[in-house]
Amino acid sequence: MIIPSVTLRRKKILEAEALEKYESGPLWLVDEDYKNGRELNFKKYDDLSGVYELYLDAEISQVDDIADSITGGATMVTVSEAMEREKLRKALFYTDSLILYVKNNNEVVNYFLANGGSKVYSDSILFDDSAVEYTSKLNCDRCNIITPIGGFNGRRDKEASALP
Repeated sequence: MIIPSVTLRRKKILEAEALEKYESGPLWLVDEDYKNGRELNFKKYDDLSGVYELYLDAEISQVDDIADSITGGATMVTVSEAMEREKLRKALFYTDSLILYVKNNNEVVNYFLANGGSKVYSDSILFDDSAVEYTSKLNCDRCNIITPIGGFNGRRDKEASALP
C-alpha cells in the first residue's frame, strides 16, 4: 500500500493544497515541529483525524506524549530508536499503536519485537524481511511505501515519486 505523506512545520501543512485533493484514507504526517523540540500539534491531529487514518511520524520518546497523540487523533505513532528501553517497554504495555523508527539499531528492533511491538519503519535496513512494514526507500514486498504528496518532500530523501 502507498501511504501519502505530508509535513507539518510551524503548525501548517506544507502540502495543504495537494492534500485537498486527497479525500480520505491513511495519511503519514511528519511533525517537524515536535521533532525540533516544540509541542505536539493536537489541534492539527484532531482536524486531520476526522478525515484520515493518521500515522504520526514524530519519533516520540515520552510515554505521556504517545498517549496524548493517540488521544489527540493519531491511529499510529512513531517512536524513536533512541527511546530508553524502560520507556519503550512501558509504552508497549499500554498500546500496540507504535511504529519503531529505526536507522541502524538492530538491537533495539529485537527488543521492540520481543516486548510486543510489531511495526517497524526503516529506510536503511531490512531486519529479516518481516519486521519492516513502512519505508520510503527499500524494496520490500510486504512494506507500506511512504511517499510525499504534491511537489514538496519536507527535505526528506524519498525516492518514491509524488502521488498525483
